[in-house]
Amino acid sequence: MPYGAVLVPDKDTSRSLIELSQAIGSGHRPLMLLGDQAPPHVSVLHVAEDAPALAEAANRHRGRTFDVKPIGLLFTVVPPGDYYVPTGGYYFGIEVIRTPELDALHQEFLALGHTPLGLVGADYRPHITLGMVADQPALPPLDEVPAATLRMTMASGPVAPFGTFPALTSVSDVP
Repeated sequence: MPYGAVLVPDKDTSRSLIELSQAIGSGHRPLMLLGDQAPPHVSVLHVAEDAPALAEAANRHRGRTFDVKPIGLLFTVVPPGDYYVPTGGYYFGIEVIRTPELDALHQEFLALGHTPLGLVGADYRPHITLGMVADQPALPPLDEVPAATLRMTMASGPVAPFGTFPALTSVSDVP
């Protein structure tokens, strides 16, 4: 089963991102929208197999926060056959700056040597996926899109359909 290490926002920020996801995707034949089974996150690395080493590496970041700086809202077409969205559809999410801190974190997890999924290395593009829909969505009111730096903490867990994480374990939950 695929596994991943991710950064997650606090509860208030999560709630506002879920509301934004729902506002954009509702009524456009949702394939995946943020919610309890799909919490907002920035992926550090997804790998093809269950990876206890990823959970151990995530736990080494206990108590640490990471600044995530949004740079804009992105809408794009995902063609059929994509690993995360086999049917294809319309992606929408918040792109974030690939800061040296985020890049170093990604490289640390990539160096563990597991088979990576998605864009990695030089192609790593940190982002917060808000949703996937079958019908083209419309722009939300832009003042609802976060522009300020978000503080996030490390979590890890099994990767579910559409790159979601319904069973995340926060490193603060690990003894």
